[in-house]
Amino acid sequence: MGIADLVPGISGGTIALITGIYDELIHSINSISTNSFIKLKNSGFKTFWNDINGKFLFPVLLGIIFSIFSFSKIIQWLMINESISLWSFFFTLTISSFLYIIKKIGSIKIIHFIFITIGTIFSLIFTFSISYNLNPSFIYIFFSGFLAITAMILPGISGAYILLILGVYSSIINSLNNLQNLIIKFDTDILINSLSLISTFFIGALLGLKIMSKYISLFLKKYPKKTLSFLLGLMLGSIHKIWPWQNSLNLSHSNNIKNKLIVLPYNYDGPPELINALFFMILGSALFFILSGIKKRRS
Repeated sequence: MGIADLVPGISGGTIALITGIYDELIHSINSISTNSFIKLKNSGFKTFWNDINGKFLFPVLLGIIFSIFSFSKIIQWLMINESISLWSFFFTLTISSFLYIIKKIGSIKIIHFIFITIGTIFSLIFTFSISYNLNPSFIYIFFSGFLAITAMILPGISGAYILLILGVYSSIINSLNNLQNLIIKFDTDILINSLSLISTFFIGALLGLKIMSKYISLFLKKYPKKTLSFLLGLMLGSIHKIWPWQNSLNLSHSNNIKNKLIVLPYNYDGPPELINALFFMILGSALFFILSGIKKRRS
């Protein structure tokens, strides 16, 4: 999930759905409240741990945080140097997950088609937005964190892409990379600047996570199939963003506004790398079915 959240176009929520932990993740996050901390004070750590489903939630969140800090440089390098392989992997991984969600919905009725359509339109509006380059303030970083985490827990809407739209993606990635560089070469100014930005972003993300998980948890409990239909629509509406072959279109050099044109491999403005693409597409599909098999055995 952490690796997916670093890539504009793929959502950590999609990975959570694929691995079958989405429902439990949302409900576990939603279970954290003021009462949980009162139980920690009055009844001890074990009661608090059980109340928030810590046995599940802690390793998931630890894995997300670890991978975000560990893989930020690698993902940035892959996006620049091995973009077709990267997008091919995530493209088939996401396509394969459609089968899982459709199976979970079961019999698809007209009402489900309506929610799928609404989700698709909503996702298309977000993913066709135009990104601007900004010099963000800390207040802007805070609200960016709030909006990005909202997207990250919604399958189909990429939190990293929202950061691109808001113009702060480079600032966040650079701060993460700077923190890694401090291991080799320590610099007090870089430490303070990077920690200030990441901390502000993290506080906004925590607030957004708590608020949004409450509503998603409520909808999953009351309207599970309709909610899954909407989430499927979100994923369908965003799939074009992770198509491996896209040519850049500069719409306005003065405003640094860029867009992408989806093309077939033979119309791509560079080597189509079909063998690499095919290999990573097969790998993405294989990973999905391996994860699905593990989930079935656990069940």
